[in-house]
Amino acid sequence: MYEVGSQLREFLRGLLDTSVSKPSTSPSTERDAGAVLEAREWGPRVNIAGLRENFAPQTVQPFTVAPAGIDNLGLHSTDAFIIPGQGEYTIDFKGYFRVARDHPTTNDWATSEILVNIVDLKLFGSHDATGNIAVSLNQDRVSTGQIFQTTGPQEGKACRIATAVVFDVPKLGMSVFNKEPILLMNRGIKSIPPVDDPSGHALLFNVPLFDRNNPTGKAVAYLSSLRYGADHYLSEPEARAFRTRGI
Repeated sequence: MYEVGSQLREFLRGLLDTSVSKPSTSPSTERDAGAVLEAREWGPRVNIAGLRENFAPQTVQPFTVAPAGIDNLGLHSTDAFIIPGQGEYTIDFKGYFRVARDHPTTNDWATSEILVNIVDLKLFGSHDATGNIAVSLNQDRVSTGQIFQTTGPQEGKACRIATAVVFDVPKLGMSVFNKEPILLMNRGIKSIPPVDDPSGHALLFNVPLFDRNNPTGKAVAYLSSLRYGADHYLSEPEARAFRTRGI
């Protein structure tokens, strides 16, 4: 727990130090301060120009640093929500995500670090009480993170991605988004990308979700837990089908 806490503190410190766009003059009003907050990014972008799109079939070698690229992978998750006045719901989702990996700092497994961005995401689930739910990437933020070596006892590398998403729930008339990062974590990946790895989880504590039609209002729901797994590479038609699917 101490190690996770230290990593989170370092991550948040980096956000506060580097990711806020600095105004040319000191903000003198609450309105100015709000504008600065809205300009905040959660981390750097991967330059995807020239990166190869990777689809199935692909062979992934364990403990090997892969060259930069864009991975189209299957994805599944189990999310738990609290909707005040209505109840708590646990919902299984399945879909895909498209992850851009920057050029590694070295080609050595033990020392390399890699900047990653989620550049697209689509997940679909259903519950008797909520009906169909579609999850998509919120393009108003950069969902960014790193693959890095850890100092703990596990032999794999670790990955974290600060993720911004939108949950569309037509039956309840809701389209909600997170203003705070959903911090996707995997502390023991043994390949890049971590295909067929069910061990991912989100470091969160009742992340508030806000109505897209009233973004400055009170939270209307909370994401209370999330576990996820990266599946194997999708073929190009499979990825396209998820990308274009409606709810």
